Amino acid sequence: MKIESVKDIEKLVRSDEWMMKCLRAAEDLNLPDWWIGAGFLRNRVWDEIEGNESTKPTDVDLVYFDSNDSSKETDEHYDEAMIAKYPFANWEVRNQARMHAKNGFEPYNSTAEGISNWVETATCVAVRIKNEKLDFLFCHGLDDLIDLIARPTPRFQAKELIGIFKKRVKNKKWQEKWPRLKIELF
Repeated sequence: MKIESVKDIEKLVRSDEWMMKCLRAAEDLNLPDWWIGAGFLRNRVWDEIEGNESTKPTDVDLVYFDSNDSSKETDEHYDEAMIAKYPFANWEVRNQARMHAKNGFEPYNSTAEGISNWVETATCVAVRIKNEKLDFLFCHGLDDLIDLIARPTPRFQAKELIGIFKKRVKNKKWQEKWPRLKIELF
């Protein structure tokens, strides 16, 4: 399948039984402002573009926003509950109301703002389901995702943070998985 638009991505997600199962499980948890993002969507799109067999990410990044309870313990409780109830995925549930501190950023105001501050533009993507309707979030547009480009988000282009981007690209061995992937610093 050629990936050129959000409609193509929606067809791809809907055709993937495991992804739909994950989305329905996340919907069942009913977290505020939730999305599944990062490699869950990025890897599937890149696999399809490269003609690879679909590879599941090492974890499913289920993110949400709740400023009333941003404790790490709450996220750990959700991790355990999701893995116990839905063992077909390695769930990593993270409240974006606290994740700003990881890189010393100012507090976020929503899940989308948190996602927009992840390291690579093509990683700042997410999907959710509500009553079988899929919604997509492309914080830095769709082009880098469908053009197989890994580039740092504006925050991670800063001299003091660019090393995080470079280390991720190297450690994740993305160009081995997706040989046509282009790494662009700016």
